[in-house]
Amino acid sequence: MRKRVSNVLVIIVATGFHSACIAVTDATPVESPEKDVSPIAAEISGQGTISSSTVEQVILLHALRGHTGRVMSVAFSPDGRLVASSSEDMTIRLWDAGNGQEEFTFLMTSIDMTDIAFSPTEGILASGEVVWDVENKQELHVLERGNQSPAQVAFSPDGSLLAIANMNQAIQLLDVASGEVLSTFEMQADNHAFNIEFSPDGTILAAAGLGGTVRLWDVGRGQIANTLEYGDESGIHDVAFSPDGRILASGSTNHAVWFWDVATGNVVETLRLRDALFDLAFSPDGTILATAGGSEQAVVLWDVERGERLRSLLHGDQLMAIAFSPDGEMLAAGCYDGQVYVWGIQADNQSTKQNGIRTK
Repeated sequence: MRKRVSNVLVIIVATGFHSACIAVTDATPVESPEKDVSPIAAEISGQGTISSSTVEQVILLHALRGHTGRVMSVAFSPDGRLVASSSEDMTIRLWDAGNGQEEFTFLMTSIDMTDIAFSPTEGILASGEVVWDVENKQELHVLERGNQSPAQVAFSPDGSLLAIANMNQAIQLLDVASGEVLSTFEMQADNHAFNIEFSPDGTILAAAGLGGTVRLWDVGRGQIANTLEYGDESGIHDVAFSPDGRILASGSTNHAVWFWDVATGNVVETLRLRDALFDLAFSPDGTILATAGGSEQAVVLWDVERGERLRSLLHGDQLMAIAFSPDGEMLAAGCYDGQVYVWGIQADNQSTKQNGIRTK
């Protein structure tokens, strides 16, 4: 069964399945060879969450090698078993988060600089060209992309909706089951959406604009509920809701992260960065905000309550993407050097060797 709609790749991955090769059109998987992955631990589950009280115990668990271009986006599957990464080398790779082994490589035709996101409820991974049911090994939807700019994608918390934002187009809401466009949010021509995210209750879609604003869309009504103004023309690279949905963090090119009260639209805290920001993420327990980007070449872990830097996880190159696992036990970072670095809590039987990655 094939339907043509516009503008998204969704790959359905049944979490918990084992390695297999599947045939695709315009998205060819390659059976994964053995990789030199430099794991510190063979199994990393159940060792504790990354929080404000455990940041000093965080070590490098894996350096996932396979991409030949900059890693642009990373995401964990809902059960935390898989890490997905997209790269300018036009591949999406799926990795086993426990042992660091690559499970799939999808060769794409236009995947450079596109965002990826796992559905929070199913093994569905969204990016730019196709909808896949991997368990049944069949296409669900083929999504036209054409000459459009890179797309940002976000799933609603219940997994039923997929939001797609192109920098030169409106935001579309798709029904994940059917692939049909349910509604469209029109963006102003001078403020294209650069990043989008649903609130934890699914009622609000935050759209970060290049024109220095964040628009909060009422998903049910299809109207703007509030507009958060920066007061300058700083491009806003990323937004993230706190787990309780009360705070929205936004990061921009003006070397700052702003914490907004979602209910009032007021700024309640500002974090000063050393360089421009590319990505940010709250830990699942809400105590940590991780930021990445710029020449600092580090994932910085911040205490949300106190607004203080707790620790910097330094890498050998600039970072473009970060993501926490759903259980908060791991943090993945996509790097300009083509590697994905997976961090976690040190277990008693683990070495403290850092594989050349510095921490402080």
